[in-house]
Amino acid sequence: MIFCDRQEFQSAAVGWGGSISLLSSAGHYTIPSAGERKYFVSACSILEGTNFKNLISLPIQRRILLIAGDIPERTCTAEDGMSNDLQAIAVDMHNYYRRLVGSGWAPDKSGYASPATKMTAVEYDCDTKVGQDSIGKLTKELAATCAPPYQPTQGYSRNYHVEKDLTKSRTEVLKEAIRKWAEQSKLVDLDNGVLFDGDVETYAASFANVVSEQTTKIVCGVTENECQKQGFRVAVCQYDKYVSFRSEMISRELVRVIWMLC
Repeated sequence: MIFCDRQEFQSAAVGWGGSISLLSSAGHYTIPSAGERKYFVSACSILEGTNFKNLISLPIQRRILLIAGDIPERTCTAEDGMSNDLQAIAVDMHNYYRRLVGSGWAPDKSGYASPATKMTAVEYDCDTKVGQDSIGKLTKELAATCAPPYQPTQGYSRNYHVEKDLTKSRTEVLKEAIRKWAEQSKLVDLDNGVLFDGDVETYAASFANVVSEQTTKIVCGVTENECQKQGFRVAVCQYDKYVSFRSEMISRELVRVIWMLC
């Protein structure tokens, strides 16, 4: 992507969860706002994405940003037991929270986490073979064991959420699961150089999986009636990279993974 002359805009203080619309020669777009902030916008970078007008954040200091068009269409089989809508929700929500981290809008215990400027979007993948089975099939079967803590597939990290309200739909369970994982960021301080250990490992391990820079693909499974006898539904998502809490760190520049030598 080529960047051109910058344009500067400043958001209004509309409160967390709100949004603001900006209009420039580059086009019309919206951003979330949690107070006043300045945004340096490359008109060239936005013009190159003329089909994508809804931006989760604007590029600060000429960074490349993620836009709605980065989210891929469904390309895998149904072995995970997930509908098109459920797969789309999983990708959309993960990428939403990853964008918040990438742009410095992710809340932490002291305010907001430092921006992770190299955060990228994840794709949904349920076709990758692990042994004789697809990762989608393995994730569905993992959820259906109804046996926390749900040991992840080798080479993967996993998050899970148990919902005891059986009146909630699979869609509601999945949405609540991802939201709760992401909101663990509010329980810890995520300043420059904070290691993914200590409080993060204790209180925000699921958040770490959601925003790991090394993760490129996700796959999820949500039970229907498999765990009804146990009195709950469960949502499980697996991530294609194993998060080592002793080595992964959040820095001001990016969510950096330093893999330990075995």
